[in-house]
Amino acid sequence: MGGKVIHDGIHGSMKIDGVVLDLVKTPEFQRLRHIRQLGLAFLVYPGANHSRFEHSLGTWNVARRLSDELGLEKEEAEVLEIAALLHDIGHGPFSHTFEMIYKHYTKEYDHMRLGQKIILGEIDLTDGNGGGRIPEILGKHGIDPHEVAKLILGKHGRRYLGQALHGDVDVDQIDYLIRDAHYTGVAHGIIDMERLLKVLTIHDGELAVEEKGIEAVEGMMVARSLMYSRVYFHHTVKIAEGMLTRALEFALEEDHLWDFWKMIDCRVLVELEDLEGFPSEMVRRIKYRNLYKAAVLAGTDELSTEEKRELLTAYKNVKRRQEIERALADAAGAREGEVILEFSIADLMLSEPRLKATEINVLMEDGKLEPLTKVTPLANALKRRQTPRWAVLIAAPAKYVEKVRETWRKVIFG
Repeated sequence: MGGKVIHDGIHGSMKIDGVVLDLVKTPEFQRLRHIRQLGLAFLVYPGANHSRFEHSLGTWNVARRLSDELGLEKEEAEVLEIAALLHDIGHGPFSHTFEMIYKHYTKEYDHMRLGQKIILGEIDLTDGNGGGRIPEILGKHGIDPHEVAKLILGKHGRRYLGQALHGDVDVDQIDYLIRDAHYTGVAHGIIDMERLLKVLTIHDGELAVEEKGIEAVEGMMVARSLMYSRVYFHHTVKIAEGMLTRALEFALEEDHLWDFWKMIDCRVLVELEDLEGFPSEMVRRIKYRNLYKAAVLAGTDELSTEEKRELLTAYKNVKRRQEIERALADAAGAREGEVILEFSIADLMLSEPRLKATEINVLMEDGKLEPLTKVTPLANALKRRQTPRWAVLIAAPAKYVEKVRETWRKVIFG
């Protein structure tokens, strides 16, 4: 039984067969074709239309190559490759856009937890279109779904496997940095994948980088840092995502769209547009790129410790953030929903811990392991570099920008 060849814009021709082909054919995996990898970034970078489907296949391909380079045993290689393939299976519409409100409204769901439930067959998000068979497929090929789920959640017993999927230098990042750089046209994300795969090694049960490969890792860290400020946290992208999030919050408060996490991108937009009033207006604004304008872009150095503490509370607590937004709108004479407050720094600390963690170890010539930060000053500098340059963003329709700018400090901090 032959496999299939998939032609990928980044990795070229990839041959899939066996368990991988069976998994790719599932409705859950096919659903990822309809979820944009970079949410609403296409409003700033018109080429950014690539999907979680391509990225998941790409991550599998990088994992397959890394398994070869590391000489992993068949069972380990299989678990790593399957986990790489399925690591984003739980993503909801527009990828990370709604991540912050999942917990507030659906209590237990985020894309990692959802992914685990899908892999264990506890949930079918394909509305009865034949989903829910992933554990059966894995079982048929002699792979334990629990092992795969544990690895995706970073709880696997073998540390180096966890690091290969969620570490400082991992197969997920290698694919998304190259892919996102390619499709956004932002050259910052280009990294030397070939070299990286060659200089990773396993030492004392953990993933390490050989001393001669330090430059390749430094290059990757620089790429990651620059892609965060240039693309993932571009303030216009953040404003558009904020507008869409508020539309969804509004719908949820009115008791609509409770199964939004099962939907694909276009379905969410259609459902929101069908609701009258604010959600519908937001979707139309996004559709025709009539976005709010940034009234405030404040860096961390412009905020006192007290102010940061106050904002962190608002960041962690959706209700508190909504209260501040209402107060800002009142002060500016705008309607509810017309002033939005977005954060970046806290966001990075909470949702992308690996930006802070540069702790892959370096295997020195003398056989000792040293933390990367000790071996290269660049790692420390990148840790300190605030990505991106703004920490707090307040946006509103153009006519309220001045008023918001004048009153925001007083409204939020009293």
